[in-house]
Amino acid sequence: MNRKEMYEDVSSLLLLVPFFAPAIYALYLWAVGGFSYYLPEQVFLGVTRNPDLFLLGTLAIILSTVMEVSSEERARRSERVLLLSKRLQKLAAASFVLAIITAWYANGFSPDLSGTGADLFAGRYTIVFPALLVLLSFLIVTPFSLRSLTQAKTAAIILLLAVPVVIDEVGKRNILLGLGGSLLLTILAAAMLSWKGKKPSGLSPPQ
Repeated sequence: MNRKEMYEDVSSLLLLVPFFAPAIYALYLWAVGGFSYYLPEQVFLGVTRNPDLFLLGTLAIILSTVMEVSSEERARRSERVLLLSKRLQKLAAASFVLAIITAWYANGFSPDLSGTGADLFAGRYTIVFPALLVLLSFLIVTPFSLRSLTQAKTAAIILLLAVPVVIDEVGKRNILLGLGGSLLLTILAAAMLSWKGKKPSGLSPPQ
């Protein structure tokens, strides 16, 4: 297996993290409280309000995207980025639809959808996560003209590593500031990853 195939396999597995990690944690909470015919509302909120699951899913998606772009030949990266952008939008739609169905299930599939809507907004990350994926899908295809970013990938990785710290430390004091700060770091990291420097020429132009 070559490097590209290995990156693609790992990238595909990372895409499953935002879906399987919450499912496993939900089953754990459900088992602790006792299984029932319908998903308990407390379990739904316990999963969708968990910042660690949100961070894990977000970082998994970003890392998957970075690995796929890095494994592609430079000449084909623009085409690959467009495909990844569409895939992120599909993942965002799938995540939101799944959240709606799960919230409806937690409300006993009641025809009165007010409880379902309330749980969706109370869950916070059921809306923030898909929105973040859509934002990222546009950012990675947006051209940026920046100077002296030869170490853009390294800087982006540092910013991504700082995301969980911001949410954990700042979020303890103010959840909105924590989410806002982490979103800003994610945007900056995405901008750096999408930046394309000029190809070096053999000869410099005469002064």
